[in-house]
Amino acid sequence: MKRIIHFELEEVRAPREAVLDHQGIPEDAEVPHRILALYDDAASQFASLARPRGMIAEISEAEFREVFPGEGNNADDAVVANVFPKADHLALFAATMGGEVSEAIADHFDKNEFALGVMLDAVASMTADRTSEVIADHYHAQLIAEERATPAHHVLGYSPGYCGWHITGQRKLFAYLTPDKIGISLNASCLMNPLKSVSGVLVSGSIDVHVFKAGYSYCPQCRNATCLSRMERLMASERGSA
Repeated sequence: MKRIIHFELEEVRAPREAVLDHQGIPEDAEVPHRILALYDDAASQFASLARPRGMIAEISEAEFREVFPGEGNNADDAVVANVFPKADHLALFAATMGGEVSEAIADHFDKNEFALGVMLDAVASMTADRTSEVIADHYHAQLIAEERATPAHHVLGYSPGYCGWHITGQRKLFAYLTPDKIGISLNASCLMNPLKSVSGVLVSGSIDVHVFKAGYSYCPQCRNATCLSRMERLMASERGSA
């Protein structure tokens, strides 16, 4: 069954610290007033323009085995290939901030308002990333309500374009999910339109499903290693609940 979710902005909005860190300003830094004013302007514009919404469609392991190979371009050691067979439940997802935000960013650049354009882009990008976590929480809550999972399970999202899952995998993912119903499409390069959108597979299972060593063939080319920080948070939450 496919489910559409209309998020409240405050549910998904990325915190200021995360946006500024994305801009290279660490949390403990003294932020100049002009940067804070720029952030406030961008955040205000984002709040007036964003239309955050998402979509979830459960998928069986057998069905995902047909979707995941995409067009045959995945790395031989793609992380998801090792993760999804261990899952208790799987669901495809997509979420978007809406086209108005992307149009506003482009408009700022067209008007040579680069600082504001970059800041609005950061607000939208970080919020889109956070939305993938929020939609995972929605799916986890659904599984718990239906008594198919417990609070001890963990739901994480994995996306094409990362960790060996080739970006062309978007085509089969979109064919199954049909996120055009929430206004998301693919271009010829498999980039999503609107740009401030995310997609992937939600994997529900025990913590062991999501913990792995970052020693894959493509790891040296990775620029952010977000998997490491995500696993650290996962392990910390497990210790906290023990």
